[in-house]
Amino acid sequence: MAALFKKPSVKIVALTAAFVLCVFVGIGLLVKNIATKDLLEQKIEESINAEVVIGGVEVSIFNFPAKLVITDISLMPKAASVPAEAPVKIGEISLSIGWLGLFQKHIDVKHIGIKEADIKITYHKDGTTSLKKLFQSPDEAEGEVQESSKKEQGGFNIHEQGDFVASLGGLSISNSSLNLVLEEMGLQLECQDLQVELSSIEIDPNDLVASNEAKLKLQSLIRVYSDKREHYGDLYIDGLSGVSLFNVTTGEIEAEVDGEFRLSDQSWLSTNMPFISRSWEQLSVLKKVGLNVGRVPERATFGRSKSISAHYHLGRIRIIKALSIWVEDWEVAILGGGWLSTQTDQHDVRGELLASKKTSAVMAPTIFKGLELLPKELRASVADDVKENLFRDERLLVKIKSTGDFSDPKIRPDGKIIDLSKATKGAAGELLKQKAGSLLKDLLK
Repeated sequence: MAALFKKPSVKIVALTAAFVLCVFVGIGLLVKNIATKDLLEQKIEESINAEVVIGGVEVSIFNFPAKLVITDISLMPKAASVPAEAPVKIGEISLSIGWLGLFQKHIDVKHIGIKEADIKITYHKDGTTSLKKLFQSPDEAEGEVQESSKKEQGGFNIHEQGDFVASLGGLSISNSSLNLVLEEMGLQLECQDLQVELSSIEIDPNDLVASNEAKLKLQSLIRVYSDKREHYGDLYIDGLSGVSLFNVTTGEIEAEVDGEFRLSDQSWLSTNMPFISRSWEQLSVLKKVGLNVGRVPERATFGRSKSISAHYHLGRIRIIKALSIWVEDWEVAILGGGWLSTQTDQHDVRGELLASKKTSAVMAPTIFKGLELLPKELRASVADDVKENLFRDERLLVKIKSTGDFSDPKIRPDGKIIDLSKATKGAAGELLKQKAGSLLKDLLK
């Protein structure tokens, strides 16, 4: 064995192995000195206006890439002292980090994994959020930043963190929850079993106009409540969308999402929601043609759409494709092109109330029965008017428009509504004029 180690090639291998081992040990010691719990708490608190508590830190340098795992993280206002009160709690954050940066005492993050996060956000009526102050820089929070240089979002700017974002390959959030309170809209959204994946990140901090894109995969159960905790429905969503992350001018985080999210068959909405209940009230106009629809049922399920196709930017949701729900035998459809604002509660949408073909076939004879009382000369014109304005593809139709506060919508008929009594009188008057004109011509002759 001793003779074996006298060979030069074996010596080189042994020395190389020893050198590599020393490097690994050195890197391990270096990383442990960099990534301590106290140091991470200090560094985070230096960048944001929050009290930070970290439960533990683990470093694994023998992975490729290396991994840094931070557990039991709480972010709370500096006045708070109890982690249970924290609006941001995270069970685990794992960071895949590049090797080269470790030699420079720099954590080069390749991927971020977040597990068991519990985040609570309130969007106030004045347009601010409960987390805005939490993620401000300390100087900004103390009012030491000049008004002209204040950042609207606070905390993170691509122009200051360009190297970090440019190297980031992806971000994932799993087994998490997000509770949103929308004060202006009077709604509470509880996002449970939240799964988020941000991938295909192509961002050039020096040229955001040309490169500011990523793919967003989202899956969650969203429970909708009123501000009085009335259960408005459950939305099971799943889908992939494109997203731009930053404002190209300021460099601040300003997400713009354009995507389509599927709705499972278990999704439903309560008809007690103001928009649905007041839309249903518009069916009272059918009394003018002799129909009485009756009371609205308790639940609505999603109709032909089975998905939400929308564009989101700066709190405004623009509907791209029609979204419809079924209220028993009636379909309530919100047409594409409408919008609503989560910040101001304002909205402007057009919709349709469509009876099923079965229900329409039952109701149609009632509508046209009244035409039998008209003179034969009038029936065709009135019947054509009714068909054009009250039916589409053999389905009874009422068009509506909704504007104003989404929590207190102003809904009215949109388009011509046929009143049989007025139509009959009008047609009879026109017939009388025609007969009078004919009689006058005969007299003149």
